[in-house]
Amino acid sequence: MKRLLISLQLLYLPICLFGQTRIVGNFNSMEDWSNAVYLLAITDYKEVFSSTNRYHIDTAVVDQEGNFEFQLDELPCTACLYRIDVRPKGSNGPMVFGGTSKENFALFELKNGQHLKIDGNADQLTKSFSVKGGSQNWTYEKIRQLREPIYELGDTLNSQFMDAEFLSGKNLDSLREDGLQRLKVVIEQNNKELLQLMKESTNVYDKIIGGYLYDYDRNMENDLSVYEMVRDELQDTYGDHPYQIQLKKAIYETKYVLPAGSVAPSLTLPDVEGKETDLYEVGTNLILVDFWASWCSPCRHENRVTVKPLYDEFKEKGFVVYSVSMDDKKERWTAAIEKDEMSWNNVSDLLGMQSPIYSLYKIDALPTTYLVE
Repeated sequence: MKRLLISLQLLYLPICLFGQTRIVGNFNSMEDWSNAVYLLAITDYKEVFSSTNRYHIDTAVVDQEGNFEFQLDELPCTACLYRIDVRPKGSNGPMVFGGTSKENFALFELKNGQHLKIDGNADQLTKSFSVKGGSQNWTYEKIRQLREPIYELGDTLNSQFMDAEFLSGKNLDSLREDGLQRLKVVIEQNNKELLQLMKESTNVYDKIIGGYLYDYDRNMENDLSVYEMVRDELQDTYGDHPYQIQLKKAIYETKYVLPAGSVAPSLTLPDVEGKETDLYEVGTNLILVDFWASWCSPCRHENRVTVKPLYDEFKEKGFVVYSVSMDDKKERWTAAIEKDEMSWNNVSDLLGMQSPIYSLYKIDALPTTYLVE
């Protein structure tokens, strides 16, 4: 009977744990860190390195030996990265260090039902952590090792700016500029290696996270070809992955959407009489910048049904319309203006689809309208 009960207990334990995801870990060198670790499910890849509580899903207490444990009945996302953070003692909220060997997070892939073991040194957690139990799981380790020259230089520069003896008698602005230039050289060289890793890897996270780090100035427009390459290479295998969908949206917005609050690009174009008309000189109140064409039926409808009534009602209060035609035939352009009674500013370079205005104002369809104040 005793043997039978033991056998039943052994069979029972896995059934209880089936489907539960478990992370056990041990972090040493916790003296300067709080006795809690934080688990986040990063559903937006642009937030993987952000100091945020937005994606926080659980907290675990670290015991005196540095041990901690998370148990999750169900993961909030199955196609995203997870992050464990440590926080300095006395901090009032999330605090993620970047660009230094002091980085204080572990970034990794987690799947439902997995039991992982994560170890690391809290003082250099990102550099030192290791994951066992998920042999196919992605971790940040490979990319982090590749980026080591950047963090080494960052450590050196930070140390110099903390050294009063080194700073004595030196021009701080000149030192900062020199440091930024040195860092830029190292980053540009390192990006070549990162790009090679991204091209060779078939893993969605190598490509997405690698691409995010590649964009060190956070201006996707400067490296758009890299992101389009990543998007295209992932499309067949990872077309429905949330990070891939987010990347495609970011590329689209970079190419075709001017963000609200940005400065309207300058436009100086000839009107129907050939007179140069500057967007910034047509009014001091609200200006409706409308991109249209005579051959575009929705544009013509919008001009008659929406733009004209607005202009007629508010023109006495300073409302201005600056209509930019994407036509390439002047007679068609002027005929449409007359027929639709467009009695406001009408301009065009008559270059049609070849006009640089398309890229300047990120137009991907007509009509496109912006309100400028």
